[in-house]
Amino acid sequence: MTAEGASPQVAVRLRAAFFDMGDTLVEARPGEDHWRPVVMARIEHAFGVLPWAESLYAADIRRPPTDDPHRQETNRWLSAWLRDRGEVWSEPEVERLRIAFASPLPDAFMLAPGAEDSLRWCKANGLAVAVLTNTITRGDDEVWRDCHRLGLEGLVDEVVSSYSTGWAKPHPAMFERALASVGVSAGEAFMIGDQLGEDVLGAKRAGLRAVWRRRPTIDQSVPVAADAIIDSLLELPQIARAWL
Repeated sequence: MTAEGASPQVAVRLRAAFFDMGDTLVEARPGEDHWRPVVMARIEHAFGVLPWAESLYAADIRRPPTDDPHRQETNRWLSAWLRDRGEVWSEPEVERLRIAFASPLPDAFMLAPGAEDSLRWCKANGLAVAVLTNTITRGDDEVWRDCHRLGLEGLVDEVVSSYSTGWAKPHPAMFERALASVGVSAGEAFMIGDQLGEDVLGAKRAGLRAVWRRRPTIDQSVPVAADAIIDSLLELPQIARAWL
């Protein structure tokens, strides 16, 4: 499909590209829940059979404050979920439980078409590359390990996970941390992602250009216009080349 053109921008040297991970850089085979058997096996290995493990896996444990809806405090949320069921765990135990959930990407996950080529193009053109990903239990270290498993050594300079940041996209803290990590200003970077609210709106509010990796199933009522729209990462170099 044809990439849709970029909106006009003030001439600023482009120095960084930020990529969302799930459903942007990485895709999974359709069908069954690829995470469940891996996570359940890790929990049983770490703690034995827990009668509420399946319930926890299926639960939405998030309890952000109403005045800060993108705040992320996973370990506190886990502790609260356990307490509600009469389970009082120490902080080290809760961290072990979090790590059990933070399993490596199952083998069903692989690089999306054009992902490696787009990353190589960015690096060949002098762009710093960061992965910005919303996660519940997976911190920077776990995401780095996934990057290595996917063969992205030398193609990704920084990883910014919401777990390790303490806020999730579209909160500006995610973008500010990424900008600081590669030493560029907002006007020198662009974000690529499949979520209009998290990736596009978050990037635009932070002052970055934004490329929407179009997904027909995504809610398109979000009041934001991407600077460019692509249907595949194979189209990204064409967009970024115009900006360079």
